[in-house]
Amino acid sequence: MKSSIKSRILTATLSLALGGFMLMGCEKDANNSYEVYEAVDSLVATFTVTPVPGNDTKFVITNTTKGEVVGTRWDIGKGGGAIMGKTTDTVFYPLAGTYTIKMQALDKRGKLYSATSQSVTTTKNDPAYDNLIKGSKMNAGDDQFWGRYDATANKIVWTLANNAYTATTATRPVTAQVNGGIYQAVQVTANKTYRFTTNVSYGATQDTWVEVYCGQTVPAEGKDYTDNKKIGFINWGTWTAFNGTKTFDLTFGASGTIYIVIKAGCNASAGHFSPQGISLWNVDFRRIQE
Repeated sequence: MKSSIKSRILTATLSLALGGFMLMGCEKDANNSYEVYEAVDSLVATFTVTPVPGNDTKFVITNTTKGEVVGTRWDIGKGGGAIMGKTTDTVFYPLAGTYTIKMQALDKRGKLYSATSQSVTTTKNDPAYDNLIKGSKMNAGDDQFWGRYDATANKIVWTLANNAYTATTATRPVTAQVNGGIYQAVQVTANKTYRFTTNVSYGATQDTWVEVYCGQTVPAEGKDYTDNKKIGFINWGTWTAFNGTKTFDLTFGASGTIYIVIKAGCNASAGHFSPQGISLWNVDFRRIQE
């Protein structure tokens, strides 16, 4: 009798222990049933970066992590942050520079494992992302690439010297309003982002403006230019001296020819440019979006 009782107690104890063990190795799913998982090993996340033959701006990235990987998270170093992506993908770097690529492998429990980051360097721009402005450096002879127009009888004097294109007026202050500019035609693609950048320098001005237009019509002599997109980087008014960079981004609703117009002017009687005028150089206009 005692032997039988001991046997029953031992059997019950083993059953409870086994049940506890099974519960510890199970995880309840959304339907309140239990799914048994084996132990998950820690992953050692790795990936490769391979240049695309014959293309200096494209690379194939591949998650090479061993084990049960259910997802891949990439940060390709272009400022967009990390997002879930493909195990193997092709990345495109249209602008010359150095880019740091980061990768994380995701296991079936939802844990992310980070790989050692890798950097790639591109030495030239994709042609579609080159500066579209000709004569952008304002070197000797670069004025041949720029058209000029005057909207008023009182004309702006444009001088190309010392690696800058400088606008001045014949008198300070002007006796009649001055309004005119320089321009250049470029080709754009619809719904892509473009960036305009220029170095500009001027002293104290009064009743003066410098504006950039991106329009579809050609500037005409004797007519003010007001077509389409205007970005004023010296809006009308009185300004203190400045020497630096002005920049802005914009998109276009249709592909085709547009005219980059840099328009300057000042009002009569009190208006004037600074004594040294308004100088422009390193004018850059390029696509920045894939």
